Amino acid sequence: MKNFVWKSIYFGKKGFLWIVYLLFAIYIFYLVTSAQELGAKLFFGGLGGIVLSVVILFEYLKNIYEKMIYALTVDCDLKKAIALKETLQKKDLFNGFKQSIIIFDSLLLLDEGNYRVCLDHLHKNQHFFHSTLDYLFIYYHTQMYCFSFLNDEENLNSCLESLFKLKNVKKKQMRGLFSWNEIAGMRYFQQNRNKKCLRELDLIDKNRLNNRELTYLLYLKGQCLLKLNELSEGHRSLKEAKALGNTLAVAQMILKD
Repeated sequence: MKNFVWKSIYFGKKGFLWIVYLLFAIYIFYLVTSAQELGAKLFFGGLGGIVLSVVILFEYLKNIYEKMIYALTVDCDLKKAIALKETLQKKDLFNGFKQSIIIFDSLLLLDEGNYRVCLDHLHKNQHFFHSTLDYLFIYYHTQMYCFSFLNDEENLNSCLESLFKLKNVKKKQMRGLFSWNEIAGMRYFQQNRNKKCLRELDLIDKNRLNNRELTYLLYLKGQCLLKLNELSEGHRSLKEAKALGNTLAVAQMILKD
C-alpha cells in the first residue's frame, strides 16, 4: 500500500510536468505559425527548440539519476547502480549532476566496503559537504559507519560528538535525513551498552526506511543481540539484513559472522 501511494504521487508529478511541457510546445508552435515575419518564426522556433531540448535532456538525466538511487537504496544492487552512474556521467553534458554524484559516491564506497577510500573521498570533498547542514549530516553519518567497520574508536567518538552537535541545530535548517535514535544506538553499541542500544533502535519507524537503511539498522541490531547472548533473535535480524542488503558489503559480511 505504501509503495502504491508513493508511486502514485511520483507518476502524478511526472504526468503534470509533461503536460506543462506539452502546453509549452503547443504555445511555441502557435507563435511560429502565427508570426508573419520569417525572422520571428525562426526566433520563436529556435528559442523554443533550445528550451525544450534542455528540458527534455534534464528530465532524461533525472530519470537515470532516480533509477540509480533506486538501484542503490531499494534494490541494493551495486553493479546496476554503478552502471547507471556511468551512463549518467557520460550523458550529463553540462555537469548538472556533479554534486549529486559526489554524495552518491560517498554512499557507494561505504556500501562497497571501501571504507578507507570512502573516508578519503569525504576528506577530498569536505568543502562541498560543509556547504550545507544536510550535506554535513551525510558527511558525518557516512564517517560514522566507516569508522565503526574499521574499529577506529577514537575517530568514531569524535564523529559521534560532531553529529550530536548538529542535533541542537534548529529543525527548519536541516531535514531529517537520518534517525537520531540510530545515531544514539551506535553510540551505545560502541560503549557496549547493548540494552540501551536496542531500546534506541526499537524506537525507529522502520516504515520510513528504504532497504539500504534498514539493512544497516538490522545489522547493528543483530550484532547488539549477539553481544547480549540472544543468539536466535540476533541471527534472525542478521538473516533479514542479508536478504534485504543483496550485494551490499554489510550484507556480505554476515556470511563470516
